[in-house]
Amino acid sequence: MKLVLFVSLVIFTFSCTQKGFSVISKNIERKCTDGNWKGISFHELRTKLYNKGRLNFVSSDNDTLFVLENYEIESGTYFSRIWNAKDDLNYSYNSNSFSFDQPKLFTDYTLQLVQKWDIATIRKEESLNARSIPVKYINATRISIVNKEVFIECIKFKEFFKLERDR
Repeated sequence: MKLVLFVSLVIFTFSCTQKGFSVISKNIERKCTDGNWKGISFHELRTKLYNKGRLNFVSSDNDTLFVLENYEIESGTYFSRIWNAKDDLNYSYNSNSFSFDQPKLFTDYTLQLVQKWDIATIRKEESLNARSIPVKYINATRISIVNKEVFIECIKFKEFFKLERDR
């Protein structure tokens, strides 16, 4: 009887955690993206990764999670980095397949600015050093989980690069 109760408790806890992640991911989608997107959503990709156990480092209690995402229209490839203080995951997704062996998807400087949530410097860099053609946009999200309460902030900015600093 104790074993059945224990197994039930574990399954219940796991399903709540999975449901909690899915709700957070869907809220990111609602708050931080344009509702006109007709392709696969980053929410769907995050959910697939979570269900495959690739996001086990994400905590549902007292955590700050950062997400960088962009879509390359020329190749139809999704790029993302998800990280917190414990771990990170870089991935690309194309043709129904994930790849985790990508080199750095975003510059160290971009990661630092997002982790500091330095919006003023991001906007300055965007105006001075965003020169790619076609223009590539990055969606950055900061998710703060404090005592199981979730706060989501997001910013969309043009990808910036300065050769002397970012190579």
